[in-house]
Formats: sequence, structure tokens, C-alpha cells
Amino acid sequence: MPEGPQPKPESDSPPPHRHLLGLRRDSLRFAVVLALLLGLLLPTTGVLLYDGQKTRATAMEDLRRELARTTEVMSLSLAEPVWQVSPDLAEPMLKAQVDDPRFVTVRVMEPASPQPFLSFERPQDPADAALTLSQTRPILRDGREIAQLTVSMSAAPLLQAKQAEILRTVWRSALTLTLSLVLMLWVLQRYVLRPMTDLTRAAEALAAGRLEQPLQLGGADEIARVGLAMERMRLALLSAFEALRQHNLNLEGTVAQRTAELTASNEELSAALQTLRKAQSELVESEKLASLGRLVAGVAHELNTPLGNALTVVSALEDRYRQLETSLAANLPLRRSTLEELVRDTRHGQDILQRNVQKAADLVRDFKQVAIDQTSDLRRDFDLAQVVEDVLVMVEPSFKHTPYVIETELDRGLSMNSYPGSLGQVLTNLLMNALLHGFEGLPQGHVRVHCAALPDGEVELSVTDDGRGMDENVRRRIFDPFFTTKLGTGGSGLGMHIVHSIVTNVLGGQIEVRSTPGQGTQMLVRLPREAPQRKTGETAPGGLS
Repeated sequence: MPEGPQPKPESDSPPPHRHLLGLRRDSLRFAVVLALLLGLLLPTTGVLLYDGQKTRATAMEDLRRELARTTEVMSLSLAEPVWQVSPDLAEPMLKAQVDDPRFVTVRVMEPASPQPFLSFERPQDPADAALTLSQTRPILRDGREIAQLTVSMSAAPLLQAKQAEILRTVWRSALTLTLSLVLMLWVLQRYVLRPMTDLTRAAEALAAGRLEQPLQLGGADEIARVGLAMERMRLALLSAFEALRQHNLNLEGTVAQRTAELTASNEELSAALQTLRKAQSELVESEKLASLGRLVAGVAHELNTPLGNALTVVSALEDRYRQLETSLAANLPLRRSTLEELVRDTRHGQDILQRNVQKAADLVRDFKQVAIDQTSDLRRDFDLAQVVEDVLVMVEPSFKHTPYVIETELDRGLSMNSYPGSLGQVLTNLLMNALLHGFEGLPQGHVRVHCAALPDGEVELSVTDDGRGMDENVRRRIFDPFFTTKLGTGGSGLGMHIVHSIVTNVLGGQIEVRSTPGQGTQMLVRLPREAPQRKTGETAPGGLS
């Protein structure tokens, strides 16, 4: 281990500029100047632009009012000269008005004369045309129009005066900004930049590992307090390095001891994990065998009815044929009606036998297919609705003597290439979970099994009941291994965990639980029509080995 910090080579970068007005982009001076320029020039420019626009709008509004007033006054004052046809009398009146530089044109036109009675026109810059307003007003005498007065006035002279004033304001602002900038840079250089440079050099010395060199910064301002804090940090680093040297003496022994302890703990944890996995695998196998056991019991119960009916018919026919043999042995006469009744009963019995034997054969076929799928778990092409119906045939005996009813809403023609055995185990567990947990203590209930196509090559399979539902705490933990609400009463807590593992790991889908206490539960399964390929040697969760 090193005995202390190793000194770093001196930096060969050039020393920082010390000019008062240096404006490097990475310097604090540049930031201050930029802040001043942005903080003063931008608002000032905005204010000047706004003031210019406002002045223009105000000048045009004032000009409009002044034009209306002047036109009205001139129309009244020129009525007498026009009536007397005396331009000489109107000239002084016109001159008194046009001395104002805002007047551009004044024209008095008589209705009967193509030549103006009185006219004045001042040369105007074409660029000021937008600042010019015109108004025409009739000149009346005794209520009769004797002439037309047209007056044009421009706001350009007023705006020019305003622009000159704004220009003077800009020059004053620029001078003020320049003086402020120079004074602030001088203050910044004396009280901030120079102490910051000294502080930077001291920090670089610390970074280079020269902890033996004390920091000496005078003053009592914020920068001096930072320097004092750095000095305390230097002393603390010296103390820490000394403690580190002492600690390094026995560090290797401590590390070796801790490594041995961690290795032993890791081995114990690995053994415990292996034991836990083995126990979980055994419990999963037990759950699978129990599921198959329930399936066998249900099928046996269902087979009992058709086989019992067939046995009853066979016994009845045997009695009838025994009676016939007795009559033939005793040479008793046989009536035609007796033979016809025997034939009729034989045909009726044959029909009953055929229906019951066919039903038993169908049950055996469905059980054989489900058993093969769930034990071998082979991948094959199948119709989703057909697999669901095969599973329901196996599960319905468990619902037969209960007030709970299974309803189906299945879309036909949903072909899949997947694992029907795993899918059947998922559906069986969901239905049995609804029977054992969802309807507990309820006088009646309905379970609806629905399958339909989804976009992007997926299908949806849902099992919805109107039972007790579950709260949010149970819903969040329903797929956890060994979690059950019937702990101590036969529940293993692996049924829904197996469902989740099969749906996500084998069938490549997703399962979602929606439930509200008192409003039932919906198990929503989304599956791809073509299941992902399983790795070599991999088995489904809960599958038989």
C-alpha cells in the first residue's frame, strides 16, 4: 500500500491573464460583462422598440384627431371666402395653418370648376406615405355645399423629433453602461478575481498532493472563509492518510478472515438454496399429481353413469332372452306380438347401449388426450376452443353437485402451435381456484370462460367469476410461491405460481389479475398463437419428469 499521496507533476498550462479588461470566454470577467450586456442592453432595446411602436401609434392617433379638428375649423373659416370667390381672402387663413410642418396638402375644389379654388402642397418623402392621413370635408353655406376641402397631414415631423430624442437616450445609456462596466470590472478584479486566483493555486497544490504546504489567504470575506475551510480539509487529509497507513498494516489479515467467513456463508446459502429448490420441485410434482388425481376421480365419476345405464340395459335384455329360452324349452306357443315386443325392446336397448357406450368412449378419448398432453407436454397444432372444451369435460364433474355453473363463450377456428397440456393445466388450475376460493360460502355463482383472437398473432383466454373477489394485498401476492389463503386447510400455495410460470416461461404469454372485493375476479391470459421454442432438456414448470 502507498505511504501517502503521490505528488502530481506541475501543470505546464500558461498562467491566467491578469489584465483588467481580459475577456477570455472561460473567465469570470467574460461572464460578468455578458451578464451586464444582456441585463442592460436587452431590456433597454426592448423598451426602446416598444417605446418607438407606442410613439408611432400615439402620433398617428393624435394626428387623426388633429386632422379632424383642423378640417372642421378650416371648412367653417373658408366658407365666406369661397362664397365671395375671393382667394386673396382665404390665403392668410391657409398660411396660418400650413406653417405647421405636419401639413402636406390643402386643396379646395368648387363643384363647377376643374381648377382648385385654393391649393397648397409640400414636398414629401415617399417613405413617409404610411404616416400621412387625408380627410375630405364639404364647405357649407346656408346648408348648401359650395366646395370640397381636402387636407393631408403627416406624423413624420413628430416622429423624427421622437427618434432624435431616442437616439440621445441610447447614447446616454451606452455611456452609463460603459462606465458601470469599467467600475464593476475593477471591483471584481480587486476583491474577487485576485483572491480567487490565489485560492485556485492553493487548491491545485492540494490536488497535486502537496499537503505539507499550508494555505495562507488573508482577509475575512467569503473567499477567505473558503480558504480557511480548505486549510482544515488539508489537515483532515493529513490525519486521514496517517490513519490509513495504520489501517493498512492489518488490512490484509482482516480481508482474508472476512473472505473465509463469506465463503463459508456462501456455501451454506448455496446448500440451503438447493434444498429449497428441491423441496419446491417436489411440491410442484405433488401439486401436478394431485391435479391429475382429481381429473381421474372426475372422469371415473362421469364414466359411472353411462356404464351403469349400459349394464342395466344388458341385464334387462338378458332377462327377456331368458324368458324366451324358457318358453322355447317348454315347447310353449309363441305369439307374434310377443316376438314383436321382444324385437322392439331389443332395438330400444341397443339404442340406449350405443348412446351410453359412445358417451363413455368420448369421455375416455378426451381423458386420454388430456392425460397425454399433461404428462408428455408435447408441442402440436390444435384448436384453442377444442382444447378448452376437452378440459371442461374433465373439470365439470367437480362443479356437477355444486350450485356453481360454468359458461363458455369460445371463438372457433383459433389455431395454435403450442403446448396444449400446459394450457390445459393452466385452465384447470384457474377453474379449480375459482371453485375453491372464489365461491367459498356463496349460495350460487357463475364462471365464464372466454377465448378470442387479438391483433399481432395473439389470442386471449379469460376466466371470470362473480364470486367473493380479493383485496389488493392478496391480488399482488397471488402468484408468489407458497402463498395461500387456506394455510393449514390443504392449500399448498403453488397452484397460481404454477399457472404464472407456465404462462410466462412455457407458453410465452402474460397473465393479469383483475379483482375487487365482493365483485368477482377475472384472470386474463394473453398468449401468442405460436409458442416460443423451448430449450433442449427444458421441461414445463410442474411437468412430470
